[in-house]
Amino acid sequence: MPGALKNMSFPCFCAVCGKELIPREKVICLSCLYDLPRTFFWTDKNNTLSCMFSGGLPFLYASAFLFFRDDSPYRKLLHRFKYGGEREIGFYLGTLYGKELAVSPLKNSVPVIIPVPMTVQKRRRRGYNQAEWFAAGIAAATGWEMDTAALKRVREKTSQTVYDREQRRENMKHAFTAARVYYKDILIVDDVITTGATMESCACAILENNQDVLVHFASLAYVE
Repeated sequence: MPGALKNMSFPCFCAVCGKELIPREKVICLSCLYDLPRTFFWTDKNNTLSCMFSGGLPFLYASAFLFFRDDSPYRKLLHRFKYGGEREIGFYLGTLYGKELAVSPLKNSVPVIIPVPMTVQKRRRRGYNQAEWFAAGIAAATGWEMDTAALKRVREKTSQTVYDREQRRENMKHAFTAARVYYKDILIVDDVITTGATMESCACAILENNQDVLVHFASLAYVE
């Protein structure tokens, strides 16, 4: 995780409504925090995401923190974090989500967190990996270990916006490679889940060399 974490300062204005933050507020004001579009998927093992992943790869748990809707004022949170360089937003939301996961059914697994990686070229262009910053927030709140070396991205995907679920799966095949790990449980973390194709590709790469690992999925946002 970049050393910038140690010197991270939070914005002085709410990242959702623009209101000036008071001293006890971070990133978003208390009003916007109260109204966060939480999914509460972590309270139900048979949630929407779990149903989406079922029938494919073996996994035990799938959850997302927030709903992502185009007409929501919270949409800007993800865009500022992912494209605006405001990585502290993702870290903060990761700590909020981590506090929920720490008391969810996942607490009994104590997984090692593996964020979805970028290619070296894309990371150099963007300057940071947003999945890694969000995962770091989860790790900070839960105390779970994070491994950023176990999974590597070997090719960038082409744009997936015009693809259906099966086409996205095909587009993501062989996009990742994984090392041998010695963990019982892993939690694959990304910023957004739409069809789950990226996470499934990550899980395939890990399970190819680690058949006994138990896989879980978590993301910042789920696109309805």
